[in-house]
Amino acid sequence: MKRSDIPTPYLMIKANTNSEWDCCDFAIIFLSEDWKKEQQKRLENIKPFSNDYMLISMMYFDQSITFFKDDNEVCPDSAELMDEKIWSFVELNEEILEKLSVPENRIAYHVFHVLTNGFGYYQAVGKHTGEEFWTAKLPLDEFVK
Repeated sequence: MKRSDIPTPYLMIKANTNSEWDCCDFAIIFLSEDWKKEQQKRLENIKPFSNDYMLISMMYFDQSITFFKDDNEVCPDSAELMDEKIWSFVELNEEILEKLSVPENRIAYHVFHVLTNGFGYYQAVGKHTGEEFWTAKLPLDEFVK
C-alpha cells in the first residue's frame, strides 16, 4: 500500500477508539461513484438546516468503511504513510486489504454523520462491548466533485 497524490477509490483516514484494550489507528473508505453521489445528496439534505446552530448532524447508516490497526507488515505506520495528514488517497487492492489487521471488536454498525458545515465523519460501535470507533472529519466537498 502506498500514498497517492492523485485521487484513488481508497481513502485512508485517521481513526480512533475509546477502548481500553483494543486498538484502531486508521480506516479505509471505499470512494465508489455511488458513495460520492450519496454524499452529494446528503450535503443537499442538510443544506436547508445549515443556519440551525442547534443541529449537530444528520446520521446515515453507511458500510463503505473498515477500521484497521497498525500492527502488521502491510502497513506498519499509517501516520508515516499519510505524511502527518488527516487523510490521504492510497493505492491498494483486495489482496492488501485482506492482509490488514482489524480491531478485535466486531463492529455492529457504521454511521456516517454529515455536519452542517459540510464535513462528515464515521462512527461505529463494537457489537458486544459498546466501545466506539470514529474517524477524523472529512471535507465532503473535496470528494463529491
